[in-house]
Amino acid sequence: MFDLVRRYPSAFVLALVLHVVFAGILVLSLDWTPAPEPVVSQGEIVQAVAVDEAKVQEEIARLQAAEEAKRKEEEARLRKLRQEAEEARKAREAEQRRLRELEAKRRAEAEAKKRAEEERRRIEEAKRRAAEEKARLEAEKRRIAEEKARAEAERRRIEEEKRKAEEAARKAKEEAERLAAERRRQEEEAERRRQLAEEARRRAAQRAAEEVALKEVARYRALIKQRIEQSWIKPPGFRPGMSAEVKVRIMPGGRVAQVQVVKSSGDVVFDRSVEDAVYRAEPLPLPSKPELMKYFRDLHLVFKPEA
Repeated sequence: MFDLVRRYPSAFVLALVLHVVFAGILVLSLDWTPAPEPVVSQGEIVQAVAVDEAKVQEEIARLQAAEEAKRKEEEARLRKLRQEAEEARKAREAEQRRLRELEAKRRAEAEAKKRAEEERRRIEEAKRRAAEEKARLEAEKRRIAEEKARAEAERRRIEEEKRKAEEAARKAKEEAERLAAERRRQEEEAERRRQLAEEARRRAAQRAAEEVALKEVARYRALIKQRIEQSWIKPPGFRPGMSAEVKVRIMPGGRVAQVQVVKSSGDVVFDRSVEDAVYRAEPLPLPSKPELMKYFRDLHLVFKPEA
């Protein structure tokens, strides 16, 4: 009884008030005139008190039920708050993973840009050296031309002095022939250097084109993998860390001709879920350049979901 009073003080006060009210009604209902009136029996009084007690117990039960309902409602509210907090934590962790991936991508792009800039500087340096070499060859040609002019003047002089110096004329002729041979040799050397410079420029342009193509291939491989991951449905029994390597044969237009598991995860259900994800991802994104399609006919992908 005392426990009920401590737990439900409002119900106890209400019961006490009801008792007082019923007692007052009972007293007021008594007739105090001297005229004789029928006397209320003791049994009727006990019955009235019993009825009042039943109403009090009923009110206490109602209050207890209300308190219990309020307690359950509070427990439900606390469970909902805990669930919302857990969902917020998972969303925050997912956002942190996304930010880390973006940072890794930014660093990779910065590194690629740095390598491209270094290659550009190297090509410019090669061009500068080629230009310097060309200027040197031009100067050499002018020197040879001047030498030739001097040889011609020398030849005329020798002809004028032929009678006096036929031996000198012969030597001058031999010198002229030697100079001509040297000139031809130098011209051939200049042509060889020009061809080497042209080959160097051609190779540099080819390397630059190959780097652009490989970047494009890497970008579309990432898009294909992302499309497959978005189409994947986590199967029953999946465990973090599971992975499978598949070979995907792709037709023009991004249609999937065949999916083959070349390295199983050890779980048939997981392997089948990866195959199904590839087919659901159709059509796969492909580059528009025909020369890049050779990289996508048979595509090897390692599928390893995070969770």
